[in-house]
Parts: sequence; structure tokens; C-alpha cells
Amino acid sequence: MISMRTSAAGRKAIAQREGNKLTAYVDSVGVLTIGVGHTAAAGPPVVKKSMRITAAESDQILSHDLADVEAIINKVVKVPLNQSQFDALVSLVFNIGGSAFSKSTMLKRLNARDYSGAANQFLVWNKGTVNGKRVALSGLTARRKKEQAQFLSDGVRATPAAAMAVPATKTDTTSVEIVQRKLFEKGYTEVGSRRADGSFDGEMGKMTRAAITVFRQENDLPTGDFIDQDLLDALDTAPARKLARNDAPAQLVRQAVPEVRSNWLMKIGALITAGISSAGAFFDGIVANLGVAHGYVDNVKDYAADVPGYVWMGAVVAVAGGVYLVARYGEEKGVEAFQSGERR
Repeated sequence: MISMRTSAAGRKAIAQREGNKLTAYVDSVGVLTIGVGHTAAAGPPVVKKSMRITAAESDQILSHDLADVEAIINKVVKVPLNQSQFDALVSLVFNIGGSAFSKSTMLKRLNARDYSGAANQFLVWNKGTVNGKRVALSGLTARRKKEQAQFLSDGVRATPAAAMAVPATKTDTTSVEIVQRKLFEKGYTEVGSRRADGSFDGEMGKMTRAAITVFRQENDLPTGDFIDQDLLDALDTAPARKLARNDAPAQLVRQAVPEVRSNWLMKIGALITAGISSAGAFFDGIVANLGVAHGYVDNVKDYAADVPGYVWMGAVVAVAGGVYLVARYGEEKGVEAFQSGERR
């Protein structure tokens, strides 16, 4: 298939959507940018603070950046495109990146010759991160509508949302259980009840539907809480979810999980008890000056007058050591459970 290039009309449309600024500026996500959306990540030149370029240089940089985008589209798209379709895809990929496009449902539908289905996917890419949450942005939504209209301008019609074919969904217990297990393995830990053998209940309950919805949102799938082939395919290829809790230090877990904090306090208490008892076995004078400890030791001696002090002191150390080991084990398992998501 002949490699395509962006048309003059396509370049003009991209410049209008991105803007063309000849002085370096910081974009909405804090990245130094210049020209038509050029950043250092796209290649040379490296953008520096207060950097200035001419209009001719901006056009030259855009040509270089578009060449990389064009190469990606020419490589991964396996079906014929008209010029408007190609220009619209260049505008999209210039904005979202080649890696995201290469893994997208849009590309999958396009290569299946479902041009209408691919056109409907433009509006999926309208989200950005605001205060740590993925939300639809009006500016991106407007841009995606323009790109969609450009894609459709040579005669391909988008299917109205209300008339789109409902994907074949799966609701049988086996399919649901498979999805629950895969979601859990990917880090979506609240997916339903688990049986004693570790398997899942296979029921489309509230938690399972919520996990499916979040997974679909995070992996560029049509929104919803249903199981279809796209979801099953994505669950096989999507990377594991990375959460802050996965690397949570023990100190943070102690604040969040009561039993971990209790085990930690018990461990510290055991260490203090063992330390005092050990010191008492060898430095009776030191113990004598510890008011509370001294009273406790005298009481024990009254009940066990015939037992040498070093013996019962040793017993206290042994018990404290046992408590320490049990508490430490409990703390470690609690931290592991929190990091894996089994304990929230």
C-alpha cells in the first residue's frame, strides 16, 4: 500500500487546532512547547525557556513531527484510506501519541473495515486528568468532533449512537467468573465474592459491574458495565494496574489498617519487655531503679521465691520473644494484604 502524506488542508487544520506560537510556553500539563504543539518528546529541537523561532522554522519542525506520525499510521493501518480520513487520523495521533493509537479500539475497527465504527471512536479520546481524575474536557470534545467530521467528509457516515449495534454480551456464570479473575489479576481487586478455594462467584453484582466500568474507562473501551469480546481481548493484553497502595510503606499501612497498627504496637511492647527483663537478669540494680518494673519483679519473686531470678527473667524474655515473632509476622502479612488489595 502506498504511503500517504498529510495534505496542505490537513496541515492547516492541525495548526488551527494546536495553535502556532513562535515563543516557548508551558502547556496545560506543564510541558514546554513551541510552534505547532512541538515538545522535546517529539524530537529535535529541544524546547527551552524563552526560546523563539521563525514561522519558517515552525513549519519545518511541524513537517518533521508529522513525518513520524504519518509513518506510524502508514505502518499500523492495513486498509485503504482517503485523504480526509488520513488527515483526521494524523490530527488525532499527533495529539494522543502513536502508542495509544496502535493499541486502540479505533484501529481495531478500522482494520476490520468498520469505517463507521472507527469514526465513532474519535469521541472516546476526549478525556484529560483534572485533580487526579479522568474527566471529559470541553476543548478536547470540540476537537474530536472536528476530527470526526474531517474523517467523514468524503462520504463515510457515522452511525448515530442510538442506532449503533449492541455488542454481543456475555452473562453466563463461566464468562463472568473469568472476567472477575482477570480483573483481580490486573489489580481491580473489588470484583465480587471469593470462595474458599480462591475462585469467584460468577455473578454480575454491583462490585463486578463497577470494576468492569472502571477497566473499560481506563483502557479506551466503549463505556458500560457489560462483558463483550473487546473487554475479554483487552483483559488479555492490558498491563497490570499500578496503584499507590502497591508500594505503600509499612508506616502508611499502619495508619490505614487497625490490625497492622495493633501488631506493630505489640511488637514494640514485646521488645521493651524483653529488653527490661534482659537487663534485669544481669543488672539487678538497674531494674531496682525502675519503679513500675521493680514492683512487678518483686511480686513475681514473692510467688516464685525458690526460682532463681535469671530463670524467670529468661522465661519472660522467651515469652516476649514469642510475642514479638507472632506480632511481626502478623504485621508483615497485613502489609502484604494491603499492598495486594486483599485488605483495604
